[in-house]
Amino acid sequence: MVNEMTEAGDKMKERASAFGEPGVVLTEEQARSRRARNVAIGVTIAFLAVLFYAVTLVKFGAAIINRTI
Repeated sequence: MVNEMTEAGDKMKERASAFGEPGVVLTEEQARSRRARNVAIGVTIAFLAVLFYAVTLVKFGAAIINRTI
């Protein structure tokens, strides 16, 4: 997966060089900030998925186990 991401990054650099300009270049601080924000968003989405799953189980209660298939 990391290799695929690296390849995608290389392709983006190749496309950017076709225009003769490097495009948007982030500083180390901006890159760290963006990474931290992306991690926070990912954790929030994962938490919401678990929360919805738990609420669904509580809502159905024991009836979910005793249902006919």
